[in-house]
Amino acid sequence: MSGTTARARVERLTGFDTAGEPFISGDRVLRGIYHGHAAKVHEVLRICEREKLFDHGIVSTRELADNPHPEIPYEMVLEHRRLPFVSYPHEWSGSMFKDAALFHIQLFERLEKHGLTLKDWHPYNILFDSTNPVFVDFTSIIRIVDLPSQPHLRRARAPRGMSGRWDQTSLAIYEMYRGMYEPYFGLPLAMMHRRRHAVARRRVFETTLNAADSVITRREAFEGDLAGRLRYELDEQVLRNLLARRGPVKPRFFAAVRRAASRQRAALEPSAYSSYYEDKNEAFSPEPSARWTAKQHGVHNALRGFSPGTVLDLGSNTGWFSMLAARLGSSVVAVDLDEASIDRLYSTAKREHLSILSLVANLTTALPELAPKTFEDEPSQSLLGEAPPLIRSATSRLRCDMVLALAIVHHLALGQGLLFAEIASILGALADKYLCVEFVDIDDAMITDDPDFFPAWKASPGAFAWYARDGFVRELRRHFGTIEVVPSHPGSRSLLVCSKQ
Repeated sequence: MSGTTARARVERLTGFDTAGEPFISGDRVLRGIYHGHAAKVHEVLRICEREKLFDHGIVSTRELADNPHPEIPYEMVLEHRRLPFVSYPHEWSGSMFKDAALFHIQLFERLEKHGLTLKDWHPYNILFDSTNPVFVDFTSIIRIVDLPSQPHLRRARAPRGMSGRWDQTSLAIYEMYRGMYEPYFGLPLAMMHRRRHAVARRRVFETTLNAADSVITRREAFEGDLAGRLRYELDEQVLRNLLARRGPVKPRFFAAVRRAASRQRAALEPSAYSSYYEDKNEAFSPEPSARWTAKQHGVHNALRGFSPGTVLDLGSNTGWFSMLAARLGSSVVAVDLDEASIDRLYSTAKREHLSILSLVANLTTALPELAPKTFEDEPSQSLLGEAPPLIRSATSRLRCDMVLALAIVHHLALGQGLLFAEIASILGALADKYLCVEFVDIDDAMITDDPDFFPAWKASPGAFAWYARDGFVRELRRHFGTIEVVPSHPGSRSLLVCSKQ
């Protein structure tokens, strides 16, 4: 088999590790280990297996007996459990972000009991499997004794007053704390604690690791709160002193960082939308009942009829329909612009052990893909060629068997001015097989009684003569083979149940 043919069979994933690189081969996630690194990776793998560390949030990993791509000269190949969806820190609600930070700190604490540690300390090595954070960068796990020799930590310098008190491990840990934990975990949490969630998520995106030229600073995180910044810096002085403990293990330092993160109030206050179902008297039981309207029955019947493995709920709000789909056996991605609603759904799904990944995102006006930076003094060692985007589009990572798009089409058309062709194209790209979309007639009371919610239509109502269900159905037929119209609630609304099969 030629090298060109073999390269076409694999897809490189994002990674900057000097020990190896992850890639997709068919439907498997593999990691090729570069020559000279296999012995240490093998040792870490054996420790993780023996001590059952994979039970504590490290992605399940095994060594393959043979390289399935012998034309690519790796010394060793690992296989990881493939998680269903990729999400990014700027899409996590406050509670998710805090849980990820605490999970990462606790992983440090657990690993050091077995002579291991991490050589990176940032949220981009974490994915969420529903409500469970999972550490996916296996080769970031190393022996503690190897930490000071890591290339990206060798330039560490002790702050004033600490050079004679710290050992080399303390220097390396502090370099990770200041260069990774603080700008990518600690300071965003400080902003959320001060109720600046939207700014924090925007800045997390703008300062994406290995794509941006800047990081979040203490000055912006504590803007207008000098007392808060002083308390933060006093706490850091305590952390520095805790690193003065000699020896490779620093349990008191990590415990103090964990306590500080635990004190941050990351959960959001309720918004005008986070009691949506209660305000409409539609916070129904998940079991079919006489109280359900035609809408609940119609969506339930579509889910039961198609039995999708995965469901994307667009405009999920607090997730009544997401939870319905999850209880019927689907793995769900719930997306909404209202962070308070998503935060509430995340907490509910976590408490009730539901398979729901809740994200704050706008899939109709997506953020741009971000390419990784290149560094002249750190040339790529990849054997697979050009690096993929660090931030990938939603259609490439959140596409599901079925899409629910309930009570959003009128907002996209009459509110944002999107044409039916654009809306149908977005829905068709996100749905692998099925779609259940609600259409709201233009004389619906929600529209006529509150035109301020629909600025495009309010500004020029005569320009929307095209807004009618038949026109929307015509555009949907470009993407779906069959479309069934069923009642919704109230009577000015209908469900369009679509299938590509």
